[in-house]
Amino acid sequence: MANDQSSGELPPHAFRADEVLYRNLPVSEIAATGRGIPSPYLAPAERIAEWDALERTFGDFSRRTREQVVADPQGALTRLREQVFRGMAYEPSYVGGELDRKNLRMYEWQRGELYIHSAALILDRETTLEVTYEPEGRVKRLLLEAEDQSITYLGVLPDAVTRDQGNAVAVWRAQRGKSPVAENDTEFLHDLSDIYVDSLREALATRRRFIDEYSIEPHRIRLSYDDQPYEVNYRQTKFRRSHIHALPVIRESPLDARESIVASTRGTGEFGARREARARAVVERVMSGDRFEPASGTLPKFALLWVRDNRDNAAFMDTKPEILKQAIETLRATEPDRKILLLGDDLFKGRPELLAAFQQEGVLDGVDSESLIRFWAADKNGGTALTHGEQALFLHYLNTDADVVQVGIESGALESAICLGVPTVYFQAQEHVADKGTRWQLYWAKWSFGESRVAEEADGGKKFYESGRPVKLFERSGDVYPPPLMTVRRVEFGPALAEPEDVEAEPVTVYYPGNISVGVDRIGTLVESGELTGMSRAFDRAWSEEAWRTSEYYADQINRWADVETTDWELASRRYGAITHALNGLVHPTDGEVRRTYESAGYDLPPPADRAADGVVARGDISAAYGTAPEDRGKAVTEVVANVLGAEDFKARCVHDLRLVRLSAEEQGKLAASIKEVTGANEVLRRMGSVAPDGSPTTSRHVAEALAGRLPVQQNRSQGAVGIDGEGADAVRQAMAGQRRVQAAAGTALRGPAGGDTAGATSPGTADATPPHPPTRPGAGPSGRDGGEGRG
Repeated sequence: MANDQSSGELPPHAFRADEVLYRNLPVSEIAATGRGIPSPYLAPAERIAEWDALERTFGDFSRRTREQVVADPQGALTRLREQVFRGMAYEPSYVGGELDRKNLRMYEWQRGELYIHSAALILDRETTLEVTYEPEGRVKRLLLEAEDQSITYLGVLPDAVTRDQGNAVAVWRAQRGKSPVAENDTEFLHDLSDIYVDSLREALATRRRFIDEYSIEPHRIRLSYDDQPYEVNYRQTKFRRSHIHALPVIRESPLDARESIVASTRGTGEFGARREARARAVVERVMSGDRFEPASGTLPKFALLWVRDNRDNAAFMDTKPEILKQAIETLRATEPDRKILLLGDDLFKGRPELLAAFQQEGVLDGVDSESLIRFWAADKNGGTALTHGEQALFLHYLNTDADVVQVGIESGALESAICLGVPTVYFQAQEHVADKGTRWQLYWAKWSFGESRVAEEADGGKKFYESGRPVKLFERSGDVYPPPLMTVRRVEFGPALAEPEDVEAEPVTVYYPGNISVGVDRIGTLVESGELTGMSRAFDRAWSEEAWRTSEYYADQINRWADVETTDWELASRRYGAITHALNGLVHPTDGEVRRTYESAGYDLPPPADRAADGVVARGDISAAYGTAPEDRGKAVTEVVANVLGAEDFKARCVHDLRLVRLSAEEQGKLAASIKEVTGANEVLRRMGSVAPDGSPTTSRHVAEALAGRLPVQQNRSQGAVGIDGEGADAVRQAMAGQRRVQAAAGTALRGPAGGDTAGATSPGTADATPPHPPTRPGAGPSGRDGGEGRG
């Protein structure tokens, strides 16, 4: 777990410009028949009219609801849950975990699902979509964040309002940059009302995005209201069904599928022309000074490094600063002619110390760290922000005009570009590879369909892992299908699960970096905004002496934890967990549950035995603050705690902790090789065009076969760096030139050496099959064998 040491030099083969290590790809085991079940769930005209009208008048609905909640908080919320919300939508349709079903569903808060679900709706017209809202689920997520970050409402709660509702409002206000405490009961109850109503508002807005942004017919999108436990609908939804029903169309005709997505996203007439112009304007900004010169015979090269920086309870998926640095270094070493641009969120917002460290180390030298940061923002696009569809069009047009690769951690924001063929390398934690990772693996792995069952011991009893979960086996039926896209690769990082095959095991280490990121941000915000010193109002001069001693204990703990030297993710994660819990105890010293939680988590930190230091500040400073008069004590204590958490030494430790997660030398080498693989595959498809060397329409199988000649290089990797053999080079050259395909592998299959599949070995002699071509255009007919999915 220690991850603070340099990864050292990259392996020599990572720097070979002429060597591309095409891997023997795994097989995704898909527990389905592959025969898609068309969705019958369409919205009638009357419902469509109701939702359109509600969307237009939502402001009035919100104001009426606020008034009702102010008048009768619990009664109004009960009516919302049991009558109003239920009457505005359908119940969730039946899925039952069946991957063949095409009645897709996403929840309104799952913004990252927009991209792949829009592709599925465009490419497979037998699919429909439910946009589901669950107001109580929103409250539960707010409470989860309140618990994780030890956030409580510090003001006096209105009558009839529960403590949980108060804590939910506290997080809601913090997320929106509001003061911690409402000015009065009316403002508080407006916030509480908005928490519930916002779920419906976002569902309507999501429905509108699909209609306006992606040209999806309104009758194919329904609203549904879910008030059931997690296991009933959410867990049975199987969100990977969107990949299952979109990707086979891309496999069979990658260029036609791309045209369909672009056409639906662009739109028609003046509307479409304006959207294209806005997207191309961003391309022009990027290409400025890097224009393609026909005489040179080469396209300008760009590497887009995505930055995801939400700093919320999904922060485990945020960009890791040190991995970003290593990606830049890798590109400089292996692709020196490729211009590097940071794309997406601002990693350095509120982190001046991290920015200064990167600048001092020369990380950002020659990197465009401004042009595409929040490239969608209104101030960069003539006063009107780019829509989701316009952002996808920008990436498509840039990939058309240039040699592009996008690199980033697994995130929905990458998926529109992936489906449009933009070469992509994504990072994923090892702990997630066997569960949630199987979903994205569908982009680049081979596919097989079959049935999953529980394994048995020799005596016929069920077989279990040490965790107590059953061991499952996959029984393949039928053929193995080629990867949908050869332009996508994964780079795994970090430790694996204790039992990697136990896919239902709870990941642990993957969440530590997110805890660090959120903790650093939360503490920095408390200090810089003055919210920490504002906590002085929560101190009660009437506290007993024991309560004051307990509060002082927490202040001392904060001081000690701020001074801890960290060398691994876990200890750093514990630092921020301890500090945020101690901040809660600081102002709630009489709450026994807070103390029990702190101690049961093992946060109690004794004074160091090997040195005289008390912490970031002298222990006497804390004692002096608690020695002031009770009416002044809250101000004195919060000021000294602010001095601890605002100290330069502590800020330096925060930057150190943010940078603990890094790639090993082997992982960095795989990044370098993967970039070559995906850009090489894109070049093959670019040269091949819509007609394959054998005269048939180009499929992803043709691209895979053209690249298969390079597989022997991967097998000899351990014997040192070697070049591509003559046969493999000839195969690639002929594919690029559009000549007759070289039969580099037996039959029509993309095969590896026997036993080489790393996930779900194929049966001996099983060929990689290609399903029939779609009858007319992508999504025009039934999927046939084009469906299914893996575990997780």
